[in-house]
Amino acid sequence: MMMKLTVKVRLKQLTKETLFEAYKREEVLGYCKRCGNYGKNYSCPEFEFDTIRYLEPYNYATIILTEIDTQPIKAQIDRFGIGDFRSDVFNNYIKNKPNDVVDIKSAISMYAFNNIKNQMTDKLIQIEKDIDNLVGLPPGSCTRCSTCLKQQGKPCIYPETLRYSLEALGFMVSDIYKKCFDLELGWTKGELPVAFNSCSALMTKEKICEGVILDKLDGIVLNISEKE
Repeated sequence: MMMKLTVKVRLKQLTKETLFEAYKREEVLGYCKRCGNYGKNYSCPEFEFDTIRYLEPYNYATIILTEIDTQPIKAQIDRFGIGDFRSDVFNNYIKNKPNDVVDIKSAISMYAFNNIKNQMTDKLIQIEKDIDNLVGLPPGSCTRCSTCLKQQGKPCIYPETLRYSLEALGFMVSDIYKKCFDLELGWTKGELPVAFNSCSALMTKEKICEGVILDKLDGIVLNISEKE
């Protein structure tokens, strides 16, 4: 069985000053420290650079929200098993918490996030190549390698595509969801949420046409296939 789910994309362009209303580095860092990737992934804190200076060249932020209705998955969830939803995010979770039992709904959530994260990262890097003077901030941590070489004290082997999420740079993404899209982040333990959401950004020096960005983000879909 193949399920192809539409990914809805919404944009909101902010001045950098407005974005920085959601900058809460110490509070966000506290959440990061609870994650198994903290200090073990080149895309995650702590960094050897100043996160504010990293964004200093830019004046505007285009916030990108992706949204996937989960109702089609809920209607067919009995057809799937954990093995249908293996992902790098899932594998990292298991490595960090080997004694945890992962239910099917959590595995689906990890799979969806990983899949959209990878597509969005590639899209943002392509936009960087097409348009000068901007940088993309994809969702989540980098999972290009099964184990980040930072854990071995070795340099990143993909530095040209290494990017940082809004969270990693110190922004409270729940505040951004609320401010930009009037959307409250909600956790439904043991259940799938109403929608899968992720948040990315493009930092630019000048205002940018939202239609151009939407065109370049076209074609993002979530494919779910039941393994035979």
